[in-house]
Amino acid sequence: MDDLEFRRTIYADPNCDDIRVREAAAQDPAKQEFWSEQKRIDASMQAAMKIDVPDDLAHKLILRQTMQTHRHDKKRARVHLALAASLAFVVGVSFTLWQQQNYIDMSQQSLAHVYHEGPHALDANEDFSLQQVNAKLVQYGGHLDEEIGQVYYANHCDYKGVKSLHLVMQGENGKVTVFVVPHKDGYKANDKVSDGYLTAEAVELQNASLIVVSENVHDVEQTKDKLMKRMTFSA
Repeated sequence: MDDLEFRRTIYADPNCDDIRVREAAAQDPAKQEFWSEQKRIDASMQAAMKIDVPDDLAHKLILRQTMQTHRHDKKRARVHLALAASLAFVVGVSFTLWQQQNYIDMSQQSLAHVYHEGPHALDANEDFSLQQVNAKLVQYGGHLDEEIGQVYYANHCDYKGVKSLHLVMQGENGKVTVFVVPHKDGYKANDKVSDGYLTAEAVELQNASLIVVSENVHDVEQTKDKLMKRMTFSA
């Protein structure tokens, strides 16, 4: 099992029991370390998702309010204020947990997307013109003002439920994958990740996020800078 297939399999199911995966990990310490790290991440996410607000919490708070009001009638206003603060705290904590569970790290998601797409996009060998790329980019309010080199692949894709543009273009050292994702709440841009094989960097543009992915870190930086200078969005 080669490195690309191994990582795609682990991203799809960190706890898989495929004998080929076990054999590949046993023969390569780097693969074993990567697998262990993905298991830890998956376990942390599962643990976070199990944090629930007790069903009877509201009843307990109401009962507490009633008892305190009965015993301390003169302090009623202060009790009400405390109750309101308690409820606000519960709502705030619940919302924070919900955000953490639904917050999407765009760079990490892009790595998984590249592994999932596999040969379909990276093995494409077309030559899209600037006009053809702009015809797709205009659907997101974007436009390329200058040539950006050979574009092997240009198509729309489903990026975690958001219609986005998926490009594969030529970098200085090899092919580079680019995603243009319309702005959406819960998506975290301006971040950079690497799994030891691929590197992804996400940046915010005017109306969309731009994510660049490549095996070569220099190509990621160079392509990001080039696109930020040449890609514009309508207000």
